[in-house]
This record gives sequence, C-alpha cells and structure tokens, in this order.
Amino acid sequence: MVKFELEGTERYALESYQWLLERILIDMGITTMVERVRLIIRPDQTLFIISMRIKQAGSKRPVSDIADMEAQEGGTFITIKDESYAPRLLASLWRMYGRERVQQLTRLEIFVDGVPVEELSDLKLDPEEEVRSQLLDAMWRLLPEGLKVRNEYYNDNVMTIVATEHGMTVDFLAEAQKVHSSMVQGKGED
Repeated sequence: MVKFELEGTERYALESYQWLLERILIDMGITTMVERVRLIIRPDQTLFIISMRIKQAGSKRPVSDIADMEAQEGGTFITIKDESYAPRLLASLWRMYGRERVQQLTRLEIFVDGVPVEELSDLKLDPEEEVRSQLLDAMWRLLPEGLKVRNEYYNDNVMTIVATEHGMTVDFLAEAQKVHSSMVQGKGED
C-alpha cells in the first residue's frame, strides 16, 4: 500500500491529486512499485511538488529465467513464463530490434525476426530501469498542464519534480531539494 503525505493550502486539491495519482498508478499497473509519495500543492504560490520513492525491484534477470525460447526458421519464438515481465520484455525487444522485427503473437508469445536464440539468451532485463521510467511517466501525467517551468531530481529510488507556472524561485528549488533529501533518507516515516 502506498503511503501518501499531503501538504498544502488547499485540502480539496491535495485529495483530488492523490485520487488522480492512485488511478494513474492503477491504470498503468504499477501501484505495487511505489512505496511512498509526498505531494505539496500551494495554488496561491503556483507551486506543485511531487516526490516518489520506489520499492527495490530486484536484480537483473536473464530472459532465459522468465521465458522459454525456441529457434525457428527466420528467428526465435519466445513463450513468457513469468507474465509480470511481459511488458518489460516486449518494450526491451522493441527498443533493441525495432517493432517491425518483434511480433507479439499473443499476450505471452513473441516472435523475433532474424535474431538467434543465443543472442536473446544473453539479454538481461533491468527491472528498476523500467520501474523508474514508468513512475516518471505517471508523475508527468499528474502534473498540471499550465505549470511549464519544471525541475527534476533523481537518485536510485527517489524521483522529485517541482513545477510552477512562470518563474522558478530559489525558495521553490530549495524546498524541492529538501523534500527529495528527506525522501531519500526515509524521514517522515512511521
């Protein structure tokens, strides 16, 4: 369960953005990847800060651990055994070989044209890279459209974005850095 920390001048806005973020995470299927969210909204200052701490996703996994592979004429047929890795594997294959060479036949069956089994056996998926990418996408979806001036802070397990409408102030940046540091250090937890 995601722990939310809400701070700001408009309770309704905070609760609305929490509800919206929960729906975004559910729709993207990544709720279990988030450990903690801190949301600061001050409409009177046009300040929006969101910081997320992700759960450790684990180590890199070879494709051979999550899928059976079979050499076929013209390429490799893959049957995914661990369906939680299906989106990551498909995205990685598309990135490496292009969509035109990677055919998703069913939800868990993929054919990669012109790629031998041996080459795919050496492929390892980094779950944390994918998790960070998905959570950043969720954060960008949540940000109010009019807040075009943004700064971002990242480390291995925390991402923080500060956004405002016209000009980023030193105070806004300092507050975002403080929020980011406290999330990294785990401060504010029960």
